Amino acid sequence: MEDEAWRSVDIIRDTDGVPHVLQQRVLVFTSGVSEESAGYTKPALEHRLVPLKDLTKFGQT
Repeated sequence: MEDEAWRSVDIIRDTDGVPHVLQQRVLVFTSGVSEESAGYTKPALEHRLVPLKDLTKFGQT
């Protein structure tokens, strides 16, 4: 079974000081038919920056 996920790599602040999370796309391979089966991940060469406030309650009022 093959799927994809995003792994958080680092927290980076932009020029305004706003924290963003650097994420790397990973391919997830499992040996069984369910997502709970043993397997491994393989990094892909795709990255993205996501504002920290979109992933957590940090900075929300």
